[in-house]
Amino acid sequence: MSEAAIILLLGASGPVGQCFLDRTAGQRIRVIAISRRDPEKAWPHVTWLQHDLERGPGDVRAGTLVSFGPLAHALSQVEQGIGLGRVIALSSASTLFKKNSRDRAERRQMAALAQCEEALERACRERDIVLTLLKPTLIYGGGQDANVSRIAGLVSRLPLVPVAGRGLRAPVHADDLARLAVECVISGPRSAGTWLLAGGETLTYPDMLKRVAAAEGRHVRLLRLPAWLMKPAVRAAHLAGRMTDIKPAMIERQGMDLVVDDTPAREQLGWDPRPFRP
Repeated sequence: MSEAAIILLLGASGPVGQCFLDRTAGQRIRVIAISRRDPEKAWPHVTWLQHDLERGPGDVRAGTLVSFGPLAHALSQVEQGIGLGRVIALSSASTLFKKNSRDRAERRQMAALAQCEEALERACRERDIVLTLLKPTLIYGGGQDANVSRIAGLVSRLPLVPVAGRGLRAPVHADDLARLAVECVISGPRSAGTWLLAGGETLTYPDMLKRVAAAEGRHVRLLRLPAWLMKPAVRAAHLAGRMTDIKPAMIERQGMDLVVDDTPAREQLGWDPRPFRP
């Protein structure tokens, strides 16, 4: 099999990567997946390479790189420059929403991600590599998503869930991203570019909470509180060692619309995501 017919997959153990492997099974595609740990499931079309990408890129020759892991790993792989002609990489629309966050760590994280996007675009342009950069909103599905799982945890342990806003959300299912990545592999250069992606349904933050609770077989009671009152409560909980995964900046974003216009992706890539079904 030629290098052009081989896909190098990063982030294979994550929810989008697992869906991608399911969707490429039986399609006469050969995948080399890099992972730090042994896979929990085997696919006949996948060869696993155990390697820690934090120590450097994988020594693999492949025509296409599909990356669902940290964007910095995709950049390192491109800069190594072994036979790549095509890159499909997953980033995040959070670079739009969190760049002015009051949380210093979040601002640094988003600035670093935006710089990595620019560096990847530049590296691909210098090497004549066709790049498709996917920037979805909130990702859910696959049982490993941090955001929806965090919400499910709150719903399960709090009899009354405080809410500080009615900002809009349009969650994207991991399998929809995997399906789009497969279609981008097939379509080739026609899918080149940077694409903002939203889910198939837009709903308010409280309605998203209710949908997550219903999926858990629960009825959630919501308590509307102002953000200025909730943020000190979160800080006090942190001092007691509780709710440490909730940041005050997250409370502020409950009132923000974290949605994007994905019309270009729908019209040019055929992006047709499912409604929110956690």
